[in-house]
Amino acid sequence: MASIAAAARKLSFEDARARVMAAAPGLAARLQTERVALDDALGRVLAEPLVAGEALPRFDNSAVDGYAVRAADVARASESSPVRLRVLETVGAGHVPNRQVGAGQAALVMTGAALPAGADCVVMRERTVEDAGEVGILAAAQPGENVRPRGEDAGAGEVIVPRGRTIGPGEIAALATLGHGTVVVSRRPRVAVLSTGDELKDPGEALGPGQIYDSNSHTMAAAITASGCLAGEVWRVRDDARVVADGLSALLETHDVVLSLGGVSMGDFDPVKLAIAELPQVEWWRVAMRPGGPQAFGTPGQGRVFYGLPGNPVSSAVVFDRLARPMLRTAMGAEPADRSRVRAFLAEPVRSSAGRRDFLRVRLENGRARLTGSQSSGAVTSLAKADGLGVVPEDATELPAGAEIEVILWR
Repeated sequence: MASIAAAARKLSFEDARARVMAAAPGLAARLQTERVALDDALGRVLAEPLVAGEALPRFDNSAVDGYAVRAADVARASESSPVRLRVLETVGAGHVPNRQVGAGQAALVMTGAALPAGADCVVMRERTVEDAGEVGILAAAQPGENVRPRGEDAGAGEVIVPRGRTIGPGEIAALATLGHGTVVVSRRPRVAVLSTGDELKDPGEALGPGQIYDSNSHTMAAAITASGCLAGEVWRVRDDARVVADGLSALLETHDVVLSLGGVSMGDFDPVKLAIAELPQVEWWRVAMRPGGPQAFGTPGQGRVFYGLPGNPVSSAVVFDRLARPMLRTAMGAEPADRSRVRAFLAEPVRSSAGRRDFLRVRLENGRARLTGSQSSGAVTSLAKADGLGVVPEDATELPAGAEIEVILWR
């Protein structure tokens, strides 16, 4: 085991982002695609466009329960002067009309039923008076009224959902309507978490002197799942460089991505910093961002990715969100790969350091961005209170209340 990792490479936020994003193609090649059942597709990334193989709806059909008629026959119909028509048949949804509607005739059709030939509109049943074998029409109707024409929803060959869309309930509806029982999606990266820290205990356990609850690994597992990835094994190991090195090696054998938490700061004995000396193509970084400057990153072969995140919970959450998450989403082919952004006005003044990009936990109130309290990297509750991250650019050292900033939306 090396006594200390190589000196940290100093990077701007944009340089770090570019290096992280450069790992996406290799990870994408490793992931490839898979076919899943329709009911298992929610939240997955569509790997090929959804194209309508035929027009939707497939045939003209009734939008209401009512009488299919010729508009010309009922042009003068009113409550005081009903038009009486002979009823040929009743057509339910899923059944085919047997008769053509001619002059002075009508067919009772249910919602979704095919429109009989000859009819060009449907009069709602509420605007009729039914009698044995006949119907009195109490209101005029225009051609096409209450009719869903063939192709109204989509034309044959139309792209309904583009490749890269994250599948939600609406996409499930479209897939099912077009008859797809299965769907081709990007395989989700399996992401492991290795957490270090002798002071950590599981929530629910009794705390001893100097101990704290391990919020970090639970937060990261949730962030992995929320990003559309598959949360793999979560290990917590003691602060021993040999144990950490062995753990990283084992997890990289069975996962696509491994995230470590802690141990990449400036201490001479930080275990992850020492352990990565044994991993190929991995660097120790000092990124000009706050929170989350100390990091380690690399691609140790076969498209796999290692990311050493800071130990403070807020720092690791922000670094994951701003750097790891877009890379993972890009590798899955997700469009867009990153979060939405809005502009807001600071509710209070903030200070920063020149050359560093700050990410502020903020709450949005009527177009104003208000800090969620302490911006310390250990202030975990600020994550729960935040609607997003306010961005202070590198060239700003002080922003007054009322200054306009970009906010990356979490909610």
